[in-house]
Amino acid sequence: MIDRYLLSLVARPLVLSLVVVLVALLLERVLRLVNILAAFGSSQYWLLGALTATLVPHYLGLALAAAFFVALFVAMIRLGDGSELDVLLASGLSIWRLTVPFVLLGCALAIFSLALYGFLNPVSRYDYRRLLHSAIEAAWDAHVPPNTFVKAGHGLTIAADTVDSTGRKLLGVFIHRKLDGLDEVTSAESGTLVLSPDRAHLQLILHDGAFVREHAGLVPDTVRFKNLTFGTKFELDSPPFRDRGNSERELTFPELWRGIAKGDTELPAPVLKAELADRIVRSLALPLLPLLAIPLSFASRRGSRTTGLIVAAVLLVTFNNALQLGRDLGAAGLGWPVLTVATPFLVFAALSIWLYLSTMQRPVEAPVVRVIARVEAMASALATRLRPKRRA
Repeated sequence: MIDRYLLSLVARPLVLSLVVVLVALLLERVLRLVNILAAFGSSQYWLLGALTATLVPHYLGLALAAAFFVALFVAMIRLGDGSELDVLLASGLSIWRLTVPFVLLGCALAIFSLALYGFLNPVSRYDYRRLLHSAIEAAWDAHVPPNTFVKAGHGLTIAADTVDSTGRKLLGVFIHRKLDGLDEVTSAESGTLVLSPDRAHLQLILHDGAFVREHAGLVPDTVRFKNLTFGTKFELDSPPFRDRGNSERELTFPELWRGIAKGDTELPAPVLKAELADRIVRSLALPLLPLLAIPLSFASRRGSRTTGLIVAAVLLVTFNNALQLGRDLGAAGLGWPVLTVATPFLVFAALSIWLYLSTMQRPVEAPVVRVIARVEAMASALATRLRPKRRA
């Protein structure tokens, strides 16, 4: 019953924190995708939703650790505010007994994280790049939004003042093409996009316009026309994207292991080892978070909770950056990849275990309590110094 109650305290803030952190991480990327799709004139709005969906596994893996820590911290603070923690400890339950369900939950999340990092995230990363390629490099969809410069492939940029509902009848057409370093500009009062006679391409038919071609060091040629079928044919089919596996981040756990053992990929072995070790270590760090969150929550009972969260954020960000540095060093061959990635993990594990054991022995005088108190004193002194003095 106690385990179920403790887990219920964690469940709601875990889900809420996960959603908030995930949305915050996705929002910035979605805004960038909107700008990219708009710059390339894509009118396929479903692509934005599909691209965002492929990013969810990646950012879910990043958000999981932060959300789990916040949920643990909130649960322990709630126990302390209602004096439930004091009652549970007075009834004979040890701090470790209260920690066990949280550690088991961390183990379950670690298994989920391994599946996420090892299988789902590599495939979704490839799908993201494939979809983005189809939006940027693939064939033009022959829909021109009004008053927008659209890159239509073949070095062409097309714009129109007015476009009908089908996107095929244009008024006030402007076309720019860069050919061998020289500019070609075509303008027309109107234009129509139609299928070619073989029904395999799209053609642009222009009416009442002019064509200007630049020559190096010479006067540009100008030709006026009544009707003109634009010479470029636009493909209806998209060129195929490359196969998955061009990057180590697109490989699943079995593919990484096979590449390390057999060397059947073009990627260097240190890169594969560093990537595999980084994914495993990030998952194994989740069961350690209760050992860090509980000491910080104990310290926050006597001081500011904001200070405890700030200290935790600094530790988690430092740990994440240290893992990235270790992975990069191992991939570059500047050390044994497993060791360069495992070293930050071992330091983080040792720090978490030490803080937890010191809290179990001396909950009131644990080192983390003194650190939090010192940080609060420094912050208070700084705020007092920066506060404007009142005139007498």
